[in-house]
Amino acid sequence: MLLDLIYPRRCPVCNEVLAFGERGVCPDCKGALSFVGQPVCMKCGKEVKGRGDDSFGAEEYCPDCMRRARSFTGGIALLNYNDGARKLMAGLKYKNRREYADFLAEEMARRHGRKILRLKADALVPVPIHKKRRRERGYNQAELLAKGLSRRLSIPMEKLLLRVEYTEAQKKLGYEARQKNEERAFAAADCGGFGRVLLVDDIYTTGATAEACTKALLAAGTGEVFLLSMAIGIGRE
Repeated sequence: MLLDLIYPRRCPVCNEVLAFGERGVCPDCKGALSFVGQPVCMKCGKEVKGRGDDSFGAEEYCPDCMRRARSFTGGIALLNYNDGARKLMAGLKYKNRREYADFLAEEMARRHGRKILRLKADALVPVPIHKKRRRERGYNQAELLAKGLSRRLSIPMEKLLLRVEYTEAQKKLGYEARQKNEERAFAAADCGGFGRVLLVDDIYTTGATAEACTKALLAAGTGEVFLLSMAIGIGRE
């Protein structure tokens, strides 16, 4: 509580100071975030549209996962990547709002903790960033998220992945271009003792980064990889 007086918490959407003792999103921004709801893609965890008013007859996979083979087994996503989520993620990644990772980890654990624990994973593995980018930013946002989940769910965090090649920002690139960039970007430590791991990242868009990380982990001996994405693209990628 004393820290809240010295460093007051801010709304992760609008960045306004929250009332003392208040956590999460301010009242004015509660509708700005869209939490992923059922039905979801059985691979990446993205929302998929059902046929009719309920989930009966919904597609099992999103269009992108139907078009592309995925090396990861499945995924759980927290937020749809709308304007509110975009502001939140930009603050976390580029504006040093590290406390937003705490909000995201809390929400992921609260909404999906039981499902995550049922996976009986051996470790949480953050997607790494290149050492050059870490020097510029001062931290890896995926690592902050994994640490927050580790504290709440008592699953150990392991830095099994290393980004060995620097790639420029890929926001405007499509899947094929991103995949080509990422193919040789990651290396993994010996993962022979890890039967199942949870790959933790902030944003899932095309899935190219998740695919490259998964392949590196599997090649190093991991048995199975699931994804935990804090935000996921809406619709077709």
